[in-house]
Amino acid sequence: MKAALVLLFLTLCVAIYADLDCNPDGNGEPDCVGRSGEISRDFWDPTHYWQCSSTGQAELVACEQNTGFDPKTGSCVDWSVWQWYPPCSEAST
Repeated sequence: MKAALVLLFLTLCVAIYADLDCNPDGNGEPDCVGRSGEISRDFWDPTHYWQCSSTGQAELVACEQNTGFDPKTGSCVDWSVWQWYPPCSEAST
């Protein structure tokens, strides 16, 4: 139980830190050190997303044709259901 609480606390801290570090004028390229396999949105090109490689580098990956990256689901979705969201929450701007 204690381990679950510690993990929850650490996850919350990371989420808050990541949100505070958001630069709405940037492209969303993440710092991938220790985050292999994680994905995040490209702020200004919804046809691509960032994926952290095992080398600690962010790689730009294209969505399949006729799809856009949805930051809420973390995947590429059909344009008929895609929606634009501000790149940073209002609290971090």
